[in-house]
Amino acid sequence: MAAIALASGQYSKLEWSLCGQGVLDIQKLEATPMPIRHPGELVLALTASNRREIKGAVKSKVTIKRAVSGLSLAIRCYLVNGNQVGSCSYPDLCQLLNSVLSLTPENCPQNLIDNSINCKCPWNLPKRSLDINSKFNLPDAETTPISWIGTGDFETKIEASDPKGKIVCLNLKFSVKPL
Repeated sequence: MAAIALASGQYSKLEWSLCGQGVLDIQKLEATPMPIRHPGELVLALTASNRREIKGAVKSKVTIKRAVSGLSLAIRCYLVNGNQVGSCSYPDLCQLLNSVLSLTPENCPQNLIDNSINCKCPWNLPKRSLDINSKFNLPDAETTPISWIGTGDFETKIEASDPKGKIVCLNLKFSVKPL
């Protein structure tokens, strides 16, 4: 099984595309290093603009496919320690991201704060341009609810909306390996 897990690493950079119209226009989205390593540091860079205020809980539908050694399978929605993980509908994308990236208002990266993101949920983002380049410390996946999907090549679709309507539909392709 370890040989299968070590064989992944198809993506050498984050691949992304928009899958429909929304109010978030993304010009650049990068994640380094690739493959993403855990535990380890992840640098996310985003250049975008939102055409209207994004306020309130951002509902999201996340669909995940994982490939290991060329075998691709859809990840279904699981309940782990009282938390939904996998291909699920989430009531608040902010809470999901904060839990995955271990963010709190006390440890919120300054670059996020400078872009009106204070790591408090729900989000209240004014209409504006965003230029984010922040470092995040990823925990060892074995200590998180996502330990069972901690290695492989992933194709993920994120559809996000707030009470006013669609924010973004985003396709992501990336690789994850333990350190």
